[in-house]
Amino acid sequence: MSTNALEREVDVLMAALEAAYGDGAVTPGGVGWLRVHHVPVRRLVMRLVRRLLAMHEPASAVDGQQPLVVAHDSAAIGYVSYDVTDAGVAYVLGLQSGERQDELNSTQPEGVRPPSGMPSTPVCAISWSSRHAATLLPVLVELAGRGIATTVVDASTEVAQRFPEPRMPGITVVRLPGSVFAHSGGPPFRQQDALSEGPTAPVGRHEISLGRLAHLVSQVLVRSADCTQPSWASALVAERWLHAALAALRPDVLLCSNDTSPLGVLAVNAAERVGANTVYVQHGAWVDGQVTWRAQHCRHIAVMGSRDVLTAHTWTRRADARTHIVGQPRFDALASADSSQQRAYLSSLLSRQAHVEPPRIAVWACQPFSEQRLTGQFDVIAEGLRNTAHRWGLVVAPHPAQGPSAFTALHDSVKDVTVAVAAPEVGARGCLAGADALISASSTCGIEALLLDVPVLELALPATRTLRLADHGAAQRCESDVEITVALARIDRTPDAVRVPAAAKDSICRWHGRSAAAVADIVVKAMTENTTS
Repeated sequence: MSTNALEREVDVLMAALEAAYGDGAVTPGGVGWLRVHHVPVRRLVMRLVRRLLAMHEPASAVDGQQPLVVAHDSAAIGYVSYDVTDAGVAYVLGLQSGERQDELNSTQPEGVRPPSGMPSTPVCAISWSSRHAATLLPVLVELAGRGIATTVVDASTEVAQRFPEPRMPGITVVRLPGSVFAHSGGPPFRQQDALSEGPTAPVGRHEISLGRLAHLVSQVLVRSADCTQPSWASALVAERWLHAALAALRPDVLLCSNDTSPLGVLAVNAAERVGANTVYVQHGAWVDGQVTWRAQHCRHIAVMGSRDVLTAHTWTRRADARTHIVGQPRFDALASADSSQQRAYLSSLLSRQAHVEPPRIAVWACQPFSEQRLTGQFDVIAEGLRNTAHRWGLVVAPHPAQGPSAFTALHDSVKDVTVAVAAPEVGARGCLAGADALISASSTCGIEALLLDVPVLELALPATRTLRLADHGAAQRCESDVEITVALARIDRTPDAVRVPAAAKDSICRWHGRSAAAVADIVVKAMTENTTS
């Protein structure tokens, strides 16, 4: 089954679950459990649907002592990955007893006081990842320069994801206490006999109980991972803290870069309850298969390029939503990128590590994939370079979540290709301006390279998602080592011929170095709307 067909099956099942049990548990602020936790629930439902559609033989009952779901550590920070067990499949098909004991011991949610003495500010921003911080901080600096103060609620639970301490007046950072996420416990409707007797829904050739499905997916809401995947009990505490903080701040606008994950949903709803307008800023490309919940909840939606407008219109849950094309605030720093300095870094790197300075240099913007997947990509890229008659060298740029050790084996094993590994603190972002080409599957560094007129080779190997830059004429699509060789040869011979037209750039990211100012204009407009409404 294609990815789109699978997504449609999941959409139908999630809609049926929402209709039958969406009001089974509601926060004090009036937000249903499935709306708060749609993202983690949908991930599990996706895995369940995939298993059911692959089942060609009738299911049978299994050992009743098996759990319905099992948790695995995830490479993504703050996330816990869950799989449906054989017992879980049998349970939703009605082949297992409803007497399940899979819960952790729940803790009684306790209130956590917001900081005392919080001054009222016109704008409140919420952030819990370094990507949010990098996107929002330039906007807040612009607002501060206009005399508009902001209070940032930093909900991160990892030091590396924290919002940086402000260096200028007008920006105040308050930290959401980590104890907010220390509570365990799922929605209170579990273990009710009625769940087994409710409506059903078809999935392929199977008929599953929606009540049992509600109980199954509630298992992922029992354990609190951290800010990105809180338990139901922790979500209740977070909602109370956010509501109290926003009631004290009395902002005209809430600014965020995620309004679909649990904290984003809770923050937007809390803001609207205290009468604040809401602004969302897209922090990265919307890639098919990587967006768990195709929804937007803020009134103002600031997107990167013209291709994102239709997506925003389709995803919004509001009739009064407004979409704005602004580019990307965190890319504004590209305007001061020193290509000569970065070229010198790349040449020096290859000279030191490979003892060669090739005439052309490509940078591979890596992503935190498994070692097997990275090896497969590297083999294709290396073969593509091997056939360029030593005209090209390759600099491997690790993702910030990776260390150079992840590529030691690749570097040591390669033959007949000039390869070096960039320092992790430099990464692709710190050297791509000096490259003759950038190679990537779905790193947003591909968009940065595009804006700097560095040709992009979009690595479209089997089962590999891309940013679809090539679909808009903004990159060269490479499905094999042969196509990499051809693309590099073309860049080498006629670099001007691969220059991307302005219209293609604008479709991906309409950027002129002033995206932060464009978003600040939207915030000011939203403040005015809120004052006059």
